[in-house]
Amino acid sequence: MAFSIKIYEKDKYMYALMKARLGALYPEAYITDPYLESRTDSDGDMFGEFTKVLFNPKQFGEDFNADINENAVKSLNRCLDKPVPTIDQDGIIDCRKICSALGLDNSVSTDQTSDSDGSGKGRIEVLIPFVYINDREIYIKNNYGDLTDADLALRLDFTSRLRSPEDGGTEYLAGNMTGILEACASRRFEPNDIFKYCSRDNMGFLTPGTSKGDDDVYDLGSTRCRILLDKCRQLISEGNRRINVLAIAEGFRSAELPVLVADCDKVTVLFSGKNKNEEVAASGLITSISRALTHGTIVTDYAGLSADNDLRPVTGKTGGILGAAI
Repeated sequence: MAFSIKIYEKDKYMYALMKARLGALYPEAYITDPYLESRTDSDGDMFGEFTKVLFNPKQFGEDFNADINENAVKSLNRCLDKPVPTIDQDGIIDCRKICSALGLDNSVSTDQTSDSDGSGKGRIEVLIPFVYINDREIYIKNNYGDLTDADLALRLDFTSRLRSPEDGGTEYLAGNMTGILEACASRRFEPNDIFKYCSRDNMGFLTPGTSKGDDDVYDLGSTRCRILLDKCRQLISEGNRRINVLAIAEGFRSAELPVLVADCDKVTVLFSGKNKNEEVAASGLITSISRALTHGTIVTDYAGLSADNDLRPVTGKTGGILGAAI
């Protein structure tokens, strides 16, 4: 049964994300944005059985009254509902809530929308890079885009402010990582409070961005970072939304990293190239992380290569501070 969904959203990027997500859930829907697209007589109006309307309340106001061509709506089994806001009270776009408010049965089964690990609840991945900033960001764009194919995706940069990406933007540089690490140790801090510190980046991740001071992450310590990851695990396991998390961990002592990442689903150690000296130097760290993981996996990979490489731990010793090139 064909129908139309009109999304009133001024941000082209956000519209594209919602259209892609809703299009996968409702293959028979004609999805348009009357604000961005010049045509007002879309195929959905001409051939659809009925029309559903979404709007961004921050852009159009809570009392938004969509301009709908009543004559084009041919509702068979239900009357035209009032417009549905795309953003909830926490400022989050929650596709599950949107779908529930739309009152439509989607044709995608739970098995089809679950993560590759079969849990359907999302996952936590950690990247430990020993590469330049630009190489790290290119690797993230090429290898972690699938994490954003969820209801929500978080990016946590447990790094120095000096390691911020060049295109991070003013919101990324606002320094909310310091605030969230300071707050998460409080007993009053709830997992959903994480979103209060986050803004969306250009990949679709929600992120608190970098720290205020260059070394705030290390001053607050790996234990505080682990607490925040545990809060993320609670979000994944206890909520009704599928949430993926990407954490970037740089500059920690080799003894701290295994404890930090122990509950993660996948850890990737990224080298600049197939340099045996680098791998030998990091072999002790890799072995320690592998032993510490409660259920996850660890792999090594190389900047510039598209596929992960099977981890083959090398016997050796490592210690001290394992940082990354700036």
